[in-house]
Formats: sequence, C-alpha cells, structure tokens
Amino acid sequence: MLSTIILACDRRVPALSSHECVARTLGALVPALVAGVVRDLVVATLSKDTIMRDIADEAGCGAAFSDTPDGILAAGLAAARGDFLLVLRAGYAPGAGFIEQVGDFLNDGGGAALLRIEPDSLLTRLAPNSARVEGIILPRSRVAPGAGDLRTLARGAGPTRTLAARLRPVGRS
Repeated sequence: MLSTIILACDRRVPALSSHECVARTLGALVPALVAGVVRDLVVATLSKDTIMRDIADEAGCGAAFSDTPDGILAAGLAAARGDFLLVLRAGYAPGAGFIEQVGDFLNDGGGAALLRIEPDSLLTRLAPNSARVEGIILPRSRVAPGAGDLRTLARGAGPTRTLAARLRPVGRS
C-alpha cells in the first residue's frame, strides 16, 4: 500500500496550485483508496495556506506544511506513514489501469516507477516517454537526501520503469 503525498507546490513550481486542483486530485484517488492501493493521503503545501488545511481536513487526510517551497516535499515525506510512497503533483490524477499496474508493480518487488502525463503534443504522442514526469512511486529507502522537489526526487530514486497508466490533468495547475 502507498502513502500518497500531493504536492500543492514545490521548489520548481512555487506558485500554489489552485485549491480546486488539489480537491480534484484527492477525489480522483478515492478508487485507489477503496481498492486498498493507497493507504493514506497527505497534502503538502505552504504554512500560510489555511484553505488547503481546511481541504485536507474535510477530505480526512493529513496535511504537511513548510514556510518555504524548498521544504514542501520534506514536510510531506515526514508526514507520510508508509514504506512505499506515491508523490504526485496537484492537478493530476492517475488514469485507467493505475490500480492494477501499481498492484503488479508492488508484487514484483517495486523499485521506483515514474508517472508521466498523457501525451499532449505530437512529440509526446510519437515518443510517450518524453512526456513530463508529474509523479513517482518509490520505497522510502530510495529517497535521496536533499531531494527538494519532484524532479530531484525522481532523478535520485533511479527509477526502473515508467508505468503505462498516464496522469491526466484534473484542473489548471
């Protein structure tokens, strides 16, 4: 089971995602919660965002706060309870086949797997693995020290594969 961290912002994208994006990402993860793939959810954001605190509280999930965008990921990692993590940028939701693919991935022993967005250009249609990475699944033991944002986390984890299930946008981010 995965502990899921939703990054409402991070060092690379310091502007807050809209609150609607976070709410939609949370809503899209309900089937994974019901299926037992997701264990717990944490919304990681800036300390001053009281609306995000309320959204997390209403959704029944945890919240992690930092005073600066550089600390958002670290706060989320500290709040997550499980040994396997799903780190996902707000505004994106897993697409078709995600639950099954994560189950297979975890049964195969895990490692680290990238989650890319759906193809959104001719280039990404022709070369799907050139699509942006907006999520990663990894064991806590593969979190590299000093990973301050999603890109650095993914690079340090040494992913072994990219899941075929793509992330779809669920709002403006």
